[in-house]
Amino acid sequence: MNTVPSLRLAPMDNERSAGRRVAVIGAGFSGTMVAIHLHALLPPACQVLLCERDRFACGTAYATPFAHHMLNVRATGMSAFPADSSHFVNWLAARATDRAGEVMTTEAGAFASRRVFGDYLSELLETARATAGKRRIALRPGEVVDIERAGVGFRLHFADGGVERVGAVVLAMGNLPPPPSGMPGRLADAWSAGATTGLRPDLPVLIVGTGLTMIDLALQMRDAGFAAPIIALSRRGLLPRRHRPTTPWPTPVFTDRERRSLLALLDCVRREVRAAAARGVDWRCVIDSLRPMTADLWCGLPPRERARFLRHLRPFWDVHRHRLPGPIADRIDGMRAQGQLDIRRGRLLDMRAGESGVEVTARLHGASEPTRFVVQRVIDAMGLTGLHGSVDPLAVALMRRGLARADGLGLGLDVTSTLAVIDASGHAATQMWALGPVVRGALWECTAVPEIRVHAVRVAHAVAEAFAERRAPPVGRPRPQPRSAAPCAAWRARTI
Repeated sequence: MNTVPSLRLAPMDNERSAGRRVAVIGAGFSGTMVAIHLHALLPPACQVLLCERDRFACGTAYATPFAHHMLNVRATGMSAFPADSSHFVNWLAARATDRAGEVMTTEAGAFASRRVFGDYLSELLETARATAGKRRIALRPGEVVDIERAGVGFRLHFADGGVERVGAVVLAMGNLPPPPSGMPGRLADAWSAGATTGLRPDLPVLIVGTGLTMIDLALQMRDAGFAAPIIALSRRGLLPRRHRPTTPWPTPVFTDRERRSLLALLDCVRREVRAAAARGVDWRCVIDSLRPMTADLWCGLPPRERARFLRHLRPFWDVHRHRLPGPIADRIDGMRAQGQLDIRRGRLLDMRAGESGVEVTARLHGASEPTRFVVQRVIDAMGLTGLHGSVDPLAVALMRRGLARADGLGLGLDVTSTLAVIDASGHAATQMWALGPVVRGALWECTAVPEIRVHAVRVAHAVAEAFAERRAPPVGRPRPQPRSAAPCAAWRARTI
């Protein structure tokens, strides 16, 4: 269970004191790991203020109470520390008896539940706070709804009316929530409270989207005893592929011309897949070999090519890149075979709330005329809310104040290669960084643990360097250095 206690803080209006504080907004995986690394890198007088509106060290992804919500990355790839790849596996091994029901062993490796990973993060945070002192990493419950410049730092405004002064900010806001649908029977947020509860047993449910979120929702409803059909609709009707055993495949080498053309890149990847098949190697090995360079490839594509990717290739990339553990794929196959899950390829044309439910009109693939049917609820599981379409109060405030700008595709915040936020004038904002899904448009491959854990280290070092420069002594005196990261190893060892 997530048992990290919260701490209500006394305000620090003194500018000198506030200048020694770093606010990390969001305590999912991204924010939690930045806070943990910062406590080891910053001077002892500095404080990390970890702000979270829901559950600390979990976020939406790992706060689920359902054991069947599984990680789609093998346990061997889920260590919180890039320099210690076996950390999570060792943590699981030490708790094998207690958590056996939430670890799935397959031919492709072991997969843990998301709930277990949330407990892992909670324990890391608790241990870091116990090692550093609870006021060194202070927890501030509540939603940050606005940020304004205040001298050389910032003033944070919370939904509960509270205000905190800090010297630097790290935005780890996670996925931006979609705007409400405004129509009875339609839920724009698949993870909102009650999305799959209170269902009638005699009418189907429509899920818009056929990716990993749909998989979670379908299993959640079925395990809760929902017996009516579940209809899943998407433009291409693609389902995530299943994990298989893989072997290392050499990282492909692309020319500068290929790096600037989406079509050329696609041709190269297909050529690699054919070469691998000729040697008896599965396509999954080729896709996995691209992972270390995906962000670099994305950044090298011109804006028009990135837009083409979103329009045409993203669904195909997602189902090959984000795969399912075998037993979960088997359950989905079984539900389809029994008529419990109906995957439909087509386009949603219209939805209207009626007396008996939601009247849906869709143009299905191969049909000459639109198809109409009635469902009791429509759940949007498309999974990509852009910055311009979000009603998140903090995102709106950042844009309004000019502290941040949208990336070229409008998916999230624009950042530099060092993850410094770019403001409305096009300059790197002083003392503000961002990481995780909110910078997806700038980096693309930044939503999974293997990438975020590297970005967390990068941001923590950038913050520490900025604080060292701010505190630099007069010329002729030695500059103080950030604390060594060595303490991390000490408390990491105690968590195993």
